[in-house]
Amino acid sequence: MNDVPPTSIAEIEAFARRHGLTTLTPEHLARMAELADKVAATARALPRMPSKEDEPAHGFRVPQS
Repeated sequence: MNDVPPTSIAEIEAFARRHGLTTLTPEHLARMAELADKVAATARALPRMPSKEDEPAHGFRVPQS
């Protein structure tokens, strides 16, 4: 498995600026940095379909009401 370096505060600040999150407090940014690695690891663990044409229809089911 690849060792991914932890997300830095500078990366989170840049992310926040790119997405218009300019009013976040330093505490919010620190919490985002704490969670970023867990979110990335979870995303990497999601199964991917072999072809883009298969996603997401074959991976997700919509319950019938």
